[in-house]
Amino acid sequence: MEKASCLFCGNIPSTTTKALALTVRKSSFLSSLPFSSSPSSLKSICLFVGRKYSFPSTKFQSKQLVCNGGGESSGSHGSSKFATTTKKKPRSKSYIGSNPKISKSENKSTSKPNDSVTRTNILVEELGLFKKQKEQKVQKTKALNVRTLYQNGDPLGRRDLGKRVVWWISEGMKAMASDFASAELQGEFLELRQRMGPGLTFVIQAQPYLNSVPIPLGLEAICLKACTHYPTLFDHFQRELRNVLQELQQNSMVQDWKETESWKLLKELANSAQHRAIARKVTPPKPVQGVLGMDLEKAKAMQGRIDEFTKQMSELLRIERDAELEFTQEELDAVPTLDEGSDSSKPIEFLVSHGQAQQELCDTICNLNAVSTSTGLGGMHLVLFRVEGNHRLPPTTLSPGDMVCVRISDSRGAGATSCIQGFVDNLGDDGCSISVALESRHGDPTFSKLFGKSVRIDRIHGLADALTYERNCEALMLLQKNGLQKKNPSIAVVATLFGDKEDVEWLEENDLADWSPAELDGLLQNGTFDVSQQRAIALGLNKKRPVMVVQGPPGTGKTGMLKEVIALAAQQGERVLVTAPTNAAVDNLVEKLSNTGLNIVRVGNPARISSAVASKSLVEIVNSKLADYRAEFERKKSDLRKDLRHCLKDDSLAAGIRQLLKQLGKALKKKEKETVREVLSNAQVVLSTNTGAADPLIRRLDTFDLVVIDEAGQAIEPSCWIPILQGKRCILAGDQCQLAPVILSRKALEGGLGVSLLERAATLHEGVLATMLATQYRMNDAIASWASKEMYDGELKSSPLVASHLLVDSPFVK
Repeated sequence: MEKASCLFCGNIPSTTTKALALTVRKSSFLSSLPFSSSPSSLKSICLFVGRKYSFPSTKFQSKQLVCNGGGESSGSHGSSKFATTTKKKPRSKSYIGSNPKISKSENKSTSKPNDSVTRTNILVEELGLFKKQKEQKVQKTKALNVRTLYQNGDPLGRRDLGKRVVWWISEGMKAMASDFASAELQGEFLELRQRMGPGLTFVIQAQPYLNSVPIPLGLEAICLKACTHYPTLFDHFQRELRNVLQELQQNSMVQDWKETESWKLLKELANSAQHRAIARKVTPPKPVQGVLGMDLEKAKAMQGRIDEFTKQMSELLRIERDAELEFTQEELDAVPTLDEGSDSSKPIEFLVSHGQAQQELCDTICNLNAVSTSTGLGGMHLVLFRVEGNHRLPPTTLSPGDMVCVRISDSRGAGATSCIQGFVDNLGDDGCSISVALESRHGDPTFSKLFGKSVRIDRIHGLADALTYERNCEALMLLQKNGLQKKNPSIAVVATLFGDKEDVEWLEENDLADWSPAELDGLLQNGTFDVSQQRAIALGLNKKRPVMVVQGPPGTGKTGMLKEVIALAAQQGERVLVTAPTNAAVDNLVEKLSNTGLNIVRVGNPARISSAVASKSLVEIVNSKLADYRAEFERKKSDLRKDLRHCLKDDSLAAGIRQLLKQLGKALKKKEKETVREVLSNAQVVLSTNTGAADPLIRRLDTFDLVVIDEAGQAIEPSCWIPILQGKRCILAGDQCQLAPVILSRKALEGGLGVSLLERAATLHEGVLATMLATQYRMNDAIASWASKEMYDGELKSSPLVASHLLVDSPFVK
């Protein structure tokens, strides 16, 4: 007979009984667990007694089981054993019968039970084997409906368990995660796979680690329920394992925490059918019923299409990311280095011998030293580099906003460390310095090596942007998780772009092809816009239409039409988010909207914002509002530093002044955050790039009423979902017949990553989402007619104003 160990204390009982199994099987607590409890699987019923056991045929007069803390044990916190009792045998000191008659002397001599005994006794009470008896009052805890909680696949949080219980679980799972990480470093991959299992296997594995953490006083009952709730344990373990692995990566003990065996096993478990059956709600949510006018089966089918789409796009993004990294490495390898025959003992001369002095312009600057760091507005991490000695920067193609690679250079001038991505913030007026905004932060092992070493900066045209990749993947994850949830403000957009026309009833009730010029009465002068432009404006302003696609061939006035839609929507009280795939396209819209009188804010990297619209950038607006405050801040800081210099001999006084300086700096940062929040909250129109819309500064804002994406035909679809998921409806503008998204990988291109959302949406629902601007005002009809026939099915017409226009007729031609 195989001995069994207690799941909670790890102790091996001396005997077990059929009576115990029958009692456990009838327990409402155990029957509510998401594990098998059928009579045919007795070995998995009594999980509180052990993994496997057999039942002796001995019949005992009493059906009570206790853990009296004596005898041998295999547990980790003290010896303990289970003992069966009969009426003929004397009661042990830890006996808790239904009618115990323990004398005062016995009660005084009874030592305080350890954590394992306490938990075992509570367990016995929960199983219904004994009546609950507590002589002293304990802290009141929130009553939990055990069956309801165990049927709910969501992890239990603070609202369900309380802060102290959540802390207790987190500490236990942190210990378990550390153990798994240790096995990872030792290469014990087989052991990891054996220990990583869904449901009951995982719960059993977690118990010794939970036992190592003291149970919060008075919360034993809730801890008991929480420690067997698999979704809760798994959620905490996943979070703690991620933190441990990321710390190992920071300490250079693992190269990529996402590629570790333990993390891969965890994600494999999370995607398994067994895990999904336990860790997800038994009753599926009904988020779209009544909101979109479809039944549950159609909603499930739509969710299936979203799941398939996000899975495919995630894989294609990974393939494209690998191609970008490979291309970037090729460019870095192609950057010339110092000839082996040259004298490497003179690093300053390398600036000239490398050829930078002979060339008019170059993409590389060598022999730089990191001299200072600072934090810009919005957390931007700035590093100032200066040329060694008294030399000046060579003629360079580098300019603010350029993507660069920062590396430590060896004696030959080649990169000796991995590339740190960043972009040029500005070139110093002194001609000897350059400021770079880096993605790395303090604590990064590579970043810390920059100081005190010779550094080189290379301009890379095709630098793989890790942040863009992460934000695209995050958008797909949010689309899959929240796309059809009732709380998602863009649920109607998601349903329109992933549902069939017959699935969404309001598509029939509100035919997107219907419109009337009367809709624009009083809003604009009909003579300003042609018929196709008026139709696009009317459809864009209709709040019942969640998605509209505007195809704007060259010269058809697309930008002017978008300007009118944005201005009119803002005047009607709507908050608008405007994005585009490139900074140039965004700045073009900012320039067009600048004279409308609207409160507009351009969010993004200041170095990449055109000087023509810099006054509308978030940084400039905040700086102007804080000018007086910062001047006062600098005055106070200067005074305190003067006082500090005079009080250096008085340690206590100097410490007080340093504390005041510290508090002054905190006050400035707090004021900056408040000002940024105020500026963005009051903005009628917020503009950024597609990926820039994932900036926390924008995501923390309230839901936008309208999202406008210009040049959507040049953006990959995942990037478009970043702004779309932040608004109630959207307008996609562009031209799928012009430039398509730039894709490096042929495999990703053939897989569909090159198909833009604009192109896909234009063909949905028999084309009722799309409208085309049909009159061009740029070309002679001889040119336009060819483009119309070859690319626009003959629908593009020429305005009489330019149909016969010749270059010689231009006032700029003499």
